[in-house]
Amino acid sequence: MAALSLELQQHLLARVSECYRVANRRLNTSFTEPTVLFNQRGKIAGCALLQTNTLRFHPLIYQQNQQHFIEHVVPHEIAHLLVWQLYGKTPPHGKAWQQIMTQIFELPPLRTHQYDVGDLGIKTIAYTCACGDIRLTIRRHNKVLKGAQYCCRVCNGTLQQK
Repeated sequence: MAALSLELQQHLLARVSECYRVANRRLNTSFTEPTVLFNQRGKIAGCALLQTNTLRFHPLIYQQNQQHFIEHVVPHEIAHLLVWQLYGKTPPHGKAWQQIMTQIFELPPLRTHQYDVGDLGIKTIAYTCACGDIRLTIRRHNKVLKGAQYCCRVCNGTLQQK
């Protein structure tokens, strides 16, 4: 995976700090800013590691979608950390998270991104069902080899390796 430029890293870190300033002001508190890593892999744009107050971001997805990523993915993941610190264990995209997104960050509480992740270089294995061909990641393919079964989301048929 290509290294992310220092300039892009600093831009994202500045957005993290900005989001925390907004949250601290609007909630009248003082959250500790998280550790930020640029080592997320797969098709996930970012993730929040709640117990360690850490954010992980996918460098290539960020690089390919800079403005939208900064505006939406960063506060999305921060909202997870804030909810954890305020309320403890809650549903990941439940009412508390949605309120942080809408009331603190003034953003729509969208659960997933819509970025094109087809060119990330993720190796996949061909499977099939009644609907046609479906590609599984190596991780899921390895789980199939150990006995897991996956079903098609459309026809609900069990996926079979081609």
